[in-house]
This record gives sequence, C-alpha cells and structure tokens, in this order.
Amino acid sequence: MPRKIILRTGDGRSGILLEVPATDEFQLQELIKNNPDLLPVEEFDMTGPLLVVGRETAVASGAVDLVAITRGGEILVVEFKTGPQNTDFRRVLAQLIDYGSHLWSLSYENFEAAVAVRYFNDGAQCQDDRVAGARSLEYAARQVWTEMSDAEFLSIRERISEQLRLGAFHYVLVAQRFTDTIQQTALYLNETMPRSFFYAVELVRFVGPANEAFEGRTILRPAQKGVAPQATNKETLLNKFTDQAMRASVSNLLDASRGVGYEHYWGTTGVTIRLPVPDREPLTIAWLFPPDGSGWMALKYLTLGYGQWTFDQSPSSQEALTEYLRAVERLPGAQPVTTKALKGTGFTLPPDAIVSNEDAIRELFAKLMAKVSETT
Repeated sequence: MPRKIILRTGDGRSGILLEVPATDEFQLQELIKNNPDLLPVEEFDMTGPLLVVGRETAVASGAVDLVAITRGGEILVVEFKTGPQNTDFRRVLAQLIDYGSHLWSLSYENFEAAVAVRYFNDGAQCQDDRVAGARSLEYAARQVWTEMSDAEFLSIRERISEQLRLGAFHYVLVAQRFTDTIQQTALYLNETMPRSFFYAVELVRFVGPANEAFEGRTILRPAQKGVAPQATNKETLLNKFTDQAMRASVSNLLDASRGVGYEHYWGTTGVTIRLPVPDREPLTIAWLFPPDGSGWMALKYLTLGYGQWTFDQSPSSQEALTEYLRAVERLPGAQPVTTKALKGTGFTLPPDAIVSNEDAIRELFAKLMAKVSETT
C-alpha cells in the first residue's frame, strides 16, 4: 500500500499527497545535489549542512553519483537507485565499495583537485553560486560554513586526509524502497568492515493534484564504531621526538609563543600556533607535528609561515606577515614546503635547524606579535 501524507499550506488549505515512484534515478540525484540537507545526516551523528564536492565523479570503474563532506569532515559516497525494480539494485553495495577503492590512498591534494575542484568548475554540474568556480576545497568550505575558524578547517583537513589514507568512507545508498535482503547485506558489511560505514536512506516522493513533496528517512545506519580521536597534548607530542635537544627547544618555543600572546590549537597529531589579528579568526603562523609525517599535509617537525588564504583575508596584518616570512626564509636550514597549501609561504625546519635557530625563532614570534599589535 502506498503511504499518504497531508500537506497544509500557510493559507489553511490542505490536501492529501500519495506516495508514487520517482521518475528515475536522475531525479533523485538532482534533488539531493540541489537540496543536500534532505540527507538526514544528523541521524548519522554527523553535523551539517553538507558540502557537495562531486557529482558523477569519474573513477576507473564508473562514476560516483554524489560525493559530499560534512562539517565534521566525514566523506560521504552516495549512490542512488529507484528501488528493487532496478536490475542492478542487488549489486549497488559492491558498486559503492568499488568506488571507495578508487578514492582510497588519494592524498588530500589529489582528492581536492580530482574531485572537488573539478566539480566546482563544471558549469553543467555545479549550480551552487556559493562554490561555483572555487579553486580550493577550503574556499568552498568557507562559503558554506561561513563562521568556520582556521582551527576547525585544520581539523576537517586532517579528518579528510585520514579517511583517504585508511579508506574509511561513509557509504550512503538512497532509494525509494529497500528489500530485506539488501538491508541484511548492509548490516553484515557494517559488522565485518570496521573502517567502513553503510547507510540506507529512503527518499520518498509524494504527489497531489497541485503539490509534490519528498521525504528523506534513515532506514539503516551502523552501530557506534570505536570512539572519536582525541586531541593530543604537549607532553604526548614532545615524547614523539627522540632528539633531546630538539625536544627542549620545541618546549621552549611553545612556552615562549604562549607567553607573548599566541594561541595554541591542539589537533589529533600536533599543534598549530595562531596569531590573533583584528580582521578575522586567529591565523596559523606555525605548525608542529611528529617526525613520522602524520601531520596535516604530511608536515613534520616545525613549519613556519602562513596559508595564502589566511594572508588574503588579513589585510591589516599583511605587511607584518610578509616581513615574518622573509625572516623565516633566511633562517639557516629552512626548507621550502612543496605541498600546494603552503607552497611559497611555508618553510620546514628539521631538528638541527630548530635547535640552532631557537633564539632567532623566539625573536621572530615576538616581533610579529608586536607589529600586528600596533595595528589593533
């Protein structure tokens, strides 16, 4: 029996809408792409609104219907089917896993370029004026999550990078109806694939004489798997450095930066040192990560500089930041960062350079803070 709902309008009129099949999978795809919050991500224990970063994303085995990111950094791989009447409905879970296998092991930069930026610059697919033409995932994220801080985006980047490295994606199957068989298969996959998460969402179409409505409802979701990663702390991070001289210098630099007014944001693997500025949220001017390269953008040791995006958004501090970067570049042993996000604006110091330049770095921190404070 088809389901029915009553629609009441603001002028007091009402009518009965009857559940009917969607026109085709394309209708479902376009509906979610243009109204991504129809996916009930809050029922997944995630935070919206969603940022769509891919539509018909090409991979070696086909095209992913939809790729989206939550504000918590979870990657959603979404596939649409009208329902059991579709001849390949039984194979859709295998199809989702296959798509995930092609995203697995991508770097953040490759994911950004091959999926997100390609979508943002595809005029036929991306109709969201907020993100159309975006050249970076960060820019698009800031258009959708307008109050996002540097610290929050750093956390999102870390989360995305970790999922890509592990292949730990959230697979969402959207259809008008699910059979018991496919629900059982999804339950089995959730129990036996600890790094993957499978969801079933009914997207139901209702039609009346003059109105149409759609409802998204969660049919299946995974049980809680593990616990969210916790932020590290100073003691834990310092213990990852085996060089005692470097450990002492890093500890001194953290204390010195805090002493002159910098803020520290502790992520899951390292810490960023942030400069309070008058134009925006505090901006990052230093990154400290373990030597194993597990930090954001595979950074390790101490990196000094800033992101071009944050520089552009801080006009009152640009002169001070430019002087800071020039001084960093002159530090003996400073190595230019090659990753896209900090290329030309970041320099990494290996252990011996951190120790030998400790006093100079402390002076750089103090001078930058003093110069920016003059403008406030």
